Formats: sequence, structure tokens, C-alpha cells
Amino acid sequence: MKFITLLVIGCLLPYFALRLKAQEGEPVLIEDFGSGTAQIGPEIGDGDFSTTYNYIPSQPGEGSYTIASSTAGMYPESWLQTGNHTPGQTNGYMMIVDATNSIDEFYKRTVKTLCPGTTYRFSVYVLNLMRQGGIKPDITFSVTTSLETKINHTGPIDNGQGWLEYNITFSTPPTGGDVTIKMTNNANGGYGNDVALDDISLRPYGPALTTYFGNDKTAITAQGCADANKVYTLNVISASDLPYANPIYQWQVNTLNGWINIPGAVLASYPLHQPAIAGNYQYRALVAQQGNINSPQCRLISSPVTLSIVNPEPVTATASSPVCPGENIYLTASAGDSYSWTGPNSFTSTQQSPVISSASAAMAGQYRVTVFKNGCPGVSPAVTVNVNAPVIANAGDNQMICKGDKTQLHATGGMSYKWYPTAGLSNPNIANPLASPDVTTTYTVEVTSNDCKAKSSVTLTVNQGPGAYATATREVIKGEKIQLHAQVSGENVSYYWTPNENISNASSLEPFVFPSSNITYILHVLQPGSCNLESKAAVEVKVIDKFIIPNTFTPNNDGINDTWQIDALGAYDNAITQVFNRYGTIVYNAKGYTKAWDGTYNGRRLPPGTYYYKIDLKNGTIYSGWVQIIG
Repeated sequence: MKFITLLVIGCLLPYFALRLKAQEGEPVLIEDFGSGTAQIGPEIGDGDFSTTYNYIPSQPGEGSYTIASSTAGMYPESWLQTGNHTPGQTNGYMMIVDATNSIDEFYKRTVKTLCPGTTYRFSVYVLNLMRQGGIKPDITFSVTTSLETKINHTGPIDNGQGWLEYNITFSTPPTGGDVTIKMTNNANGGYGNDVALDDISLRPYGPALTTYFGNDKTAITAQGCADANKVYTLNVISASDLPYANPIYQWQVNTLNGWINIPGAVLASYPLHQPAIAGNYQYRALVAQQGNINSPQCRLISSPVTLSIVNPEPVTATASSPVCPGENIYLTASAGDSYSWTGPNSFTSTQQSPVISSASAAMAGQYRVTVFKNGCPGVSPAVTVNVNAPVIANAGDNQMICKGDKTQLHATGGMSYKWYPTAGLSNPNIANPLASPDVTTTYTVEVTSNDCKAKSSVTLTVNQGPGAYATATREVIKGEKIQLHAQVSGENVSYYWTPNENISNASSLEPFVFPSSNITYILHVLQPGSCNLESKAAVEVKVIDKFIIPNTFTPNNDGINDTWQIDALGAYDNAITQVFNRYGTIVYNAKGYTKAWDGTYNGRRLPPGTYYYKIDLKNGTIYSGWVQIIG
């Protein structure tokens, strides 16, 4: 049969609880019955194994056993159809027993010459093969040394429990010696009491060994940088008292050739000088009774800790340069876990991409960053930031010009220029454009030099000269007079009308005129001074032979006769015009007649029909009659 040496420890506890509370050593014995596809015979192990059952090469009957990788096809109506227990083993074998009525020995083995004064753990996995019902297996496990016999009794094993681990923890006498392991059937034969056995082991056993770095008992990993020459303290402690009167330690490192002893590392605490070459390194501690440390079957082995040594990664840094005074300086470093920047003007930062606001000449120079990644520092090559000289823009002095005149602007301070607004400029992209704004305007120039910009403004105050304003057209009935209405603006202005005929006062803004035929009067407004400007406003006066009131109009928006057009009515500023519907409701009411009626009332078009009007010229003359709206 096949025997494999593994690292396991145990006690009379479930497996997962064991992993938390105990530590194992290398096995003295581990029997998993091997693996393969060929049929094997009854010979098991090295001859030290015995059983009172007969070997059968296929399905066993009562009082017999077989070695197979599966129960497939064996009593399929009553047995579980299953494979062996050994994790990860392909075609692994197990021992399958159909028990008898007698108190028989499933398994017996003597292990010779165990280490003195050492605690061991015997373990076996058992499976009740019955699907349901039947006689329940009942097994006694015993371990006998020269001093004592220790027993573990399963009691009836219920169906559906799966593989169950049973174990016994014992200590050897101070002189060591042999130990006998035995598994005995206590249940009756018949329908049931059929079991599978697998993964029988015997290993050194002790309390859990906690291995860690430094003072943190949870630190099972550490990381360092190549060439850092750092010392890491390896520590190992047990969860409870070790089962040795005089424990001794040995630290090991895992290499391509397996685990090897570290010379001189024989205490529970060991100062480890880190390797200089990058890689992952594993360390563990061996613990045994004094004199047994070099015997693999006498010592406990801790779980390993891992030290990762990495090479510092190359670090790069960039900077926005050159920058203009007042702008931001943008720095950035390659990715890492943390950062440490230094630079001119006492600059420091712990950001990956710091931003320095409002650049000045004092901030020019070299910047460096140390990037920490995976615990390793890397320093970038220096990056240089240049801060350009400030741009001093000057748009020139404010000016006052006459409307219609031109003046030249003069900007200085840069290599290129851009003026805005552009209205009134001959060329907004030169330093000295000609400017002729219609109104007072503030021009701003953006001056650029070495990609840096600055702004300056200049105001051109435009003397608009005097203003002249008058109604463009007036109508008057022949033989009557009409008053002109005008307004002026500006300081220190003078004004007069031309021609100076049929006018009551040519120097008045509201003179009366009484022309005999159509005529245009012009108001002249003068403003003396450096600009010597003049403004004019014309009023066309139409002379109408008589006052005619139309009695029809068609407000259909066709552009023909759409309004009630009454010539000369506009000449009577105080005239009151009213229109009534047949019920006497006023549908139109106006003082003066600056805008002809369009046949609407409150914004809505009136229906076609006859309406009645009353026009009071406020000079003693009143007209009344009817007007018809035709659809």
C-alpha cells in the first residue's frame, strides 16, 4: 500500500475547531490506502497493519472488506454511492467493511519508537454507508503506550452524517517507545453496520503556534524594499503551555530545495535581516522537546509568515511650464500609495497632483516627488518650472472726441494685441487701431507676450453734439394754423426754424405756422465749441383744402383702406374723437388722432355694421355722423 507523509495535528475536537486551536507536526503515519484504477490485493501497508476481516476484491459480504475508490455498484439500493475522503485525490482508495456480529478488529497497527515525552494525535475518518435505517456502526478507537491505553468510543453513528473524524490525543512516556492503534467493532452484523475508513494518521500535536512580525500578533505578512537593509523580528508563541518540559526552537526558510534551517535562529524571537533580492520569502518555526528538534516526527511546525521584498518602481513627475504670473502650477506624479513633494518657496505636498495657485517668480525652480508604492520609496528626477515675466498692459489715456471723428489708440506691453468691443475699430488685432465709435465706448485690450496675457482699458468719450426732435408730418386745413412741437438736447445749444415764413416765432420750439401750401420746416440746433456740431429735424406740413371724414373703411388687413383715415384731424392736438355702436356704447375714444382707428375695440375686431361718431376739435367746431365698417 501507499504511505504519504503530511503535516497534521489533532485532538478530540471537530476538524475546523482543531485548526483554530492546535498545531500539527509532520506525520509519523498517514494511511489513505493509496490511489489508482487497478484492482489491488489484501496486502496493506508494510505488514504492520492487521484486521480480523477477510479481503474480497469486489463487493464485500458480511465479515469481509475490500479496498476501492468508490462504492458504485455495491448494494445500490441500500448503500451510499460515494467516493473516498482524501481531499484532492484522484481515484483515491478507501477501506470498505461489511461488519459481523462479533467484536472484531477493523484495523490494528503498531507504530514503533515514538519520540519521548511528546504529544501525538491519532485520527481516522469514518462513514456510515447505509442510506437509511439498518444497524448503526459503533466503533471503539484505542491507543496503547507502555504506560496507558486511551479510548474514544463513537457510539451509534447515524445515517446521513457524512464522513466523521474521530481522534485521540496522547503523550508518550519519557523514554518514548511503541504505540498500538486499534479500531474495534461493537455493533451487531446483519442489515447495516457497514462502514468506510480513510485517512488514518498519527502526528505530533500541540497548542496552536502563532507566528508573526514585530509586536503585532496579526501581522502574518510584511513587505520591504530591496537594499533597504531592514531588520524584521520574527516571533512565535503558543496558545497555551507547550507539551515540553524544555522546549527548543528552530526557524526555517522556504527555498527551492524545501524548508531549511536558518543557522543560529534557535529562539522564540529571531531578528531577521531582510534579503536584498526582490521576491516572496516564507518563514516558520519548529518547536520540540530539547533533543528532538531535528527529528521531523517529534516536533511541531508553525504556520508560515511571508515577507515580500520588492524593487522600487521608477517614478516620474511632470509640471506645467512655463506658466504666467498669477496662473496655477500643475504638478503630477506617477501612481503610488503616498507622495511627498518638495520644491522652491518652501513648497511641500502629499498629493499625487498638487496645484499651486497664483504663480510668482519665487515659485520658479526644480520640484521633486518621492512616491511610496508597496512600501517602497522612489524619487523622481527633478522637473523645472519656469515662471514668465509679468505682462504689463497699457491701453493709453482716456480721450474725448467729436461724433464722426477718428482717433488712434496706442497700446503697449506685449507682442500681440486684441481689442474688444470691435465696433468702430479699423483693426482690433493691432496695437494702434483707428477708433471712431458712435457712442462713448470703453475699449479693452488683451496684451499677449510669451503666452502670458494682461488687460488694460481706455474710454473714448464721444461728444454727440446737440439733438433735434420733432413730429415728422403735420396736416392743417387751408387758412388755419397748426402748432409745431419740437425738443432739443445738449448743453449750451441754440436753435431756429427755416424757412422763416408763415411762422409765429422762428426761435421757439413750439411755434404756430399757417402756410398756404405744403411746406417743410427745418429745426436747426447748434452747439458751439471744439466740435461745432449741428443737428436738424424736419417737419412736413401738408395743407388740406377741407376737413373730410370718410364714412366707410374695410379693416381686413389687405393694405387698402384698412383704417378710418381722417386727414387734418392730427393737427388738432386736443381734439376728442369718439365712436359709438348702435347701443350707445363707446367703442373708440381718443385725444388727438395720431393713429387712425383700425375698427377694433379692446383689441378685438368689431363686426361689420354702422357706427356713429362725434369729433370735437376743441375750437368750437364739432362734427358728428356715421361710419360703416365693411367686412
